[in-house]
Amino acid sequence: MRMRVLLLGKSSLLGRALTVQAAAEDIEFLTLEEEPADWQPSAIAGWLDTLQPDAVVDLAFYHQQFQVLAPTAEALDQHTAFARQLIAECQQRDLLLCMLSNTRVFDGSKGQPYTEKDPLQPIGLHGAQQAALDSLLEQCCPRHLLLRFSWVLDSSEGGLLQRLISQLCSGETVVLAEEWRGNPTPVADMARVVLSALKQLDCNAQLYGCYHYASGEMASWISFARTLAQELVSCGRIEREPGIEPVAFETQPAAAVEPRNAVLSGRRLLHVFGIKPRTWRIGLPELLDKKIP
Repeated sequence: MRMRVLLLGKSSLLGRALTVQAAAEDIEFLTLEEEPADWQPSAIAGWLDTLQPDAVVDLAFYHQQFQVLAPTAEALDQHTAFARQLIAECQQRDLLLCMLSNTRVFDGSKGQPYTEKDPLQPIGLHGAQQAALDSLLEQCCPRHLLLRFSWVLDSSEGGLLQRLISQLCSGETVVLAEEWRGNPTPVADMARVVLSALKQLDCNAQLYGCYHYASGEMASWISFARTLAQELVSCGRIEREPGIEPVAFETQPAAAVEPRNAVLSGRRLLHVFGIKPRTWRIGLPELLDKKIP
């Protein structure tokens, strides 16, 4: 890769997956020698001046963006301050800035998959914060790549996937929300998308903007849970599939912070970058091998 790309958040699960996939293609990222325990906005200018990157990939708050059900107000403020300063520094230096977004920027009332043209109508504090950062990036950085994902599956403790696995392995009937729909996306597939887009931008393709990635198969949360339960049975983690009791989406804690419809259309990403969707099913075995309650 000709661009010097600074990867912030290399120690995150997405950062690790991205680094591994890049290394397989002899691509190396610029990284900080030691990543901070908390990301301070005041340190950004020094990093950029020292490392002199051409582009920045911001994964510093990946876990909070995609795995934490309800981040605290303090955590959201920390993310906001860091992202705002990073946007300002990249704008000043005319650097390409790649940031991530989630489906909390939509209220879930639309009956069809969300596209990049849909107006932002965030749900909850996290959604409002994400929508504000998305808008700021698009307004301030002409050379930006904003990649929006739906349900991201990784092996993190307390993350989206692990919370469901814990329910399925509890031995009790599992209560799950009806009509909660989204695009399950294994973290390795997410890394593939980020790397594929960066490689094309490295070829001087002027493909800046916001793009949605949709895995090859939309799912309801209940249908995803049933497939996951089958995988848990087949690998000997549980003896039999647990009973599932559907309940109204509004009765579940996720309803306060997640859109009922979290399905994205990835058509623009496919047409512009040629990045084809993959079904989430092929990524489950690897995730389950790494995740033992």
